Amino acid sequence: MPETSLRNKALDFLARREYSVKELRNKISKYSDNSEEIKDVISELIKNNLLSDARYAQAVVQQKYQNGYGPNYIEMYLREKGIEQELFYLYSDEFDWVEACKDLAKKKLRSKLPEGKEKEKILRFLSYRGFNYEIIKSALNNLD
Repeated sequence: MPETSLRNKALDFLARREYSVKELRNKISKYSDNSEEIKDVISELIKNNLLSDARYAQAVVQQKYQNGYGPNYIEMYLREKGIEQELFYLYSDEFDWVEACKDLAKKKLRSKLPEGKEKEKILRFLSYRGFNYEIIKSALNNLD
């Protein structure tokens, strides 16, 4: 596949959504066996600011936060996508994780305060969503 065609394929993917460098490399490697050609296309996209791990990390953190996921889940997700841990910490400081955890707990509990088995169930749910114990404890202590 000629380089312009591979570049067009990469641009086609990027037109739909943000990708990490690792994700896009995996996507376009299906269309070419030439690793040098893939490397050239990726570096050109980065140079032209069409591909950015920082922008991808910011978009993912924002989207996952809005969908009720905690910092541990998001950090693991980004690590799988090849994003450096520093980028996660750079963008995660913008969010109030305790408030997000509290909102999710309220939504799950509806109006009653958790006790006994119900409290264990909500702790497991929030932990599964990626909130650490300190955040969960603060959120549950601040429930109205």
